Amino acid sequence: MDTLWLGYDSLTLPFHEIVAVLRYQPALNTRIAQAFGSVPGGIKAVVVTSDGAFLPTRWRADQIRQRWARWRTAPDEEL
Repeated sequence: MDTLWLGYDSLTLPFHEIVAVLRYQPALNTRIAQAFGSVPGGIKAVVVTSDGAFLPTRWRADQIRQRWARWRTAPDEEL
């Protein structure tokens, strides 16, 4: 599987578009609202995409980093 569900509605992201995973901080709210349209509740981390979007996720940063690392080592395997 090459996409990651971020925990909000149908918000998914291909792993190859991830460039960074940040721990959520309220200082990121403006960037999140620009990319997602609003700042949803329950954000635990923020995924930065290759086109500069800051997307919210309900996953913890360490969980996303772990899945992203597994995908980089075996992109064709089911996560």
